[in-house]
Amino acid sequence: MFFIHTNLKAEMIKFSSCKFTKETLSKTIHDVLNNQKKKKGEKTNPYNIKKAMAEINDKYEFIDRSFNTESGIMVKTQKKIEKEKEEVQSNFEIRDENTFIIVDINEVGADPVYNSETKKFDFKSTRVQYDVYFYHLSEGIVEKYNYVGRHKKLDYQQKCKTNYSLPGSSDSENIASGSGFFINRNGYFVTNNHVISECRSKSKITFNKKDVEADLIATDETLDIALLKANIRPKSFLKFSNERPEKLQKVIVAGYPFGKGLSDDLKFTQGIISSLKGYADNSNELQIDAAINPGNSGGPIVNEDGDLLAVAVSGLSKDIAEGINFGIKGSSVMNFLDVNSINYTYSKTSTFSVGNKKLNKLLEESTVYTYCN
Repeated sequence: MFFIHTNLKAEMIKFSSCKFTKETLSKTIHDVLNNQKKKKGEKTNPYNIKKAMAEINDKYEFIDRSFNTESGIMVKTQKKIEKEKEEVQSNFEIRDENTFIIVDINEVGADPVYNSETKKFDFKSTRVQYDVYFYHLSEGIVEKYNYVGRHKKLDYQQKCKTNYSLPGSSDSENIASGSGFFINRNGYFVTNNHVISECRSKSKITFNKKDVEADLIATDETLDIALLKANIRPKSFLKFSNERPEKLQKVIVAGYPFGKGLSDDLKFTQGIISSLKGYADNSNELQIDAAINPGNSGGPIVNEDGDLLAVAVSGLSKDIAEGINFGIKGSSVMNFLDVNSINYTYSKTSTFSVGNKKLNKLLEESTVYTYCN
């Protein structure tokens, strides 16, 4: 294996809040247990990677790494729930300006067999294994591969927050952006947590064609909601619907899909509420068929009166399905605001639409483009 050394500027590069996104051991254990069930004539279950990764990540309070480019030492610090903090140091090699590598040689167990008496896995033999760790700096991705002979196998992958950007990259190439909306006249606005979670600088919004900094007030990572405040007084803000959402109810989604790369004009899509539950029976979400694209995240989903029903959050890939998108219910957002002692307003009951012109004006004045580096 060859390593290319570069003139990477001496600095401390940090990965924080690392989360598992792939992990093959859980899949191997699942398959072995399923084989045991098959032999007994019992019902087997499909492997759910989302559930499996959540179970692994729930075991950790944090996983962080720091890379000292001057000493060539990486420090990995992690803490499992109700366990002592662990710290390990390793020497890393610089492969290029965006990739570090660590290579370990280990003797490991091979051919796992489940022991029903001890309820643990035993190994029939051992083998020499090269563990190669790839650290993709600007993306904050950790990949561990096992090499046995010519065979290469991914052991796990983690996604982390990173403070590193490639030398020479412009701010415009490293912008994280989304949508948001005001919930009162005091400059408080709501967006998704994932829109601002990896910001290395203060979030900003575009308001009256000016860039205005915003302070982060509160977040809920599980709900995927964030509350920020800008020192402005918007002309309009969105009121929460005082009626429960219903299936087949017409909805409008406002936001900035694909940021300002498409255009700086606020965009709308419309559709209906398809389901009152989100992915995996998530009762905090509802499902709509109106289009939600990258950049729509954090934008409002309103009814024909302009009352807030939900916050745009995600959608299934169009390679998998069409018209399956999700929003965080207004009731869940109100609970979040209540906990953080933030004022908001209910709408008055209305039996007619406000009309396209008034609705457009309301959404134009209350929806914002939010971004950070």
